[in-house]
Amino acid sequence: MASTDNPLPSQLTWMVTGCSSGLGKLFIPAVLERGDRIIATARKIDSLREFADHRDVRLLQLDVTASEAEIRRKVTEALSFSGRIDVLVNNAGYVMSSVWEEIQMESLQHQFETNVFGPMRLTQVVLKHMRPRRSGSILFMSSIAGWLGVAGGGPYSASKFALEGAVESLHEEVKQFGIKVHLLVLGQFRTNILGDGRSKFTRPADSLADYDTVVETLRTRQQQTNGKQPGCPKRAVELARDVVRQEGSVLGKTELPLRIFMGSDAIATVRTKCRSTLAILEKYEAIATATDIPGADPVQQYS
Repeated sequence: MASTDNPLPSQLTWMVTGCSSGLGKLFIPAVLERGDRIIATARKIDSLREFADHRDVRLLQLDVTASEAEIRRKVTEALSFSGRIDVLVNNAGYVMSSVWEEIQMESLQHQFETNVFGPMRLTQVVLKHMRPRRSGSILFMSSIAGWLGVAGGGPYSASKFALEGAVESLHEEVKQFGIKVHLLVLGQFRTNILGDGRSKFTRPADSLADYDTVVETLRTRQQQTNGKQPGCPKRAVELARDVVRQEGSVLGKTELPLRIFMGSDAIATVRTKCRSTLAILEKYEAIATATDIPGADPVQQYS
C-alpha cells in the first residue's frame, strides 16, 4: 500500500469548475495568494477576462455536462498548462426546486448531470493522472440540502444526497493511493446561487393548485434569504484552500475527515438531523431487530 504522507509540491496546480461567479470565481485569487497555479473553468469564460494575462492562470471553457470524450479532451488541454493537476475542485452546480408531482424529468436529469454525473465524469478522468502519482486532493461541494430535504426542494436535495453517497465511496477507494477526498458541506453562503436566474423553480403550465402554498413558501424563503445568508464566501474558499494545503486553521491537522462542515447553520442542521435519527433508532430498535432470522450469526458491519 502506498504511503499517504506524500509531501505537497511547493506550487500546486488547481483545476476548479464553475469559476464564472460565486465561490468558483473566489477560488482564483485565493489560490494565487499562496503562490499556486489555477486552471479556472466555466461554461462561459468571458467573465474571467481580468485573469486572462496572469501567468499562473489558465482559462478553460468547460461544461461539466459534456460527453466523456469531451471531458477527456479538456483535461488533456488542462494538463498542457503545467503537466499535472494536484487539486480538483468540483464546484459547478445550481439549485432546482420543484414538488414531486410537478417535476419535469428532463429538468431533473439536467440537475443530476450538472451536480452529480458531471463531477463524477470529470473526477474519473482526473483520477487517471492522480492515481499513478499517488497524490492529489479532490473537493466536492456538498450542502445541508444533502442532509435535510425540505418541501419543494427535492431535485436539489436528491442531487446532493446522491453526491454524498458517491463521494463517501470514492473516499474509501482512493485513500490507499494517498489521494485526499473531501465533501465541503456548505450552509447558506452569500453567493448568487439563489439569484441571477441561477435558482430554477420549475412549474408546468398546468401546475397543481394543491401545491401552491408549498411552492410559495419555499420561493419566498429563497427570495428573502438571497443576499442575507450568514456565510462569508471568501472565508469558505480560504478554508477549502487551507484544507488542501494543511495551513491556517487546519495547520497540523493531517487527518482531516471526509466531511468539512462550513457555517454555523450547517453544524446546527446536521446536529439536529443526527440527534433526530439517533432518537428514532432508539425508539424503534425492537421493531427493526424483529426482522432478523432467529439465531443467525451477526455479520461484519460496513464501515
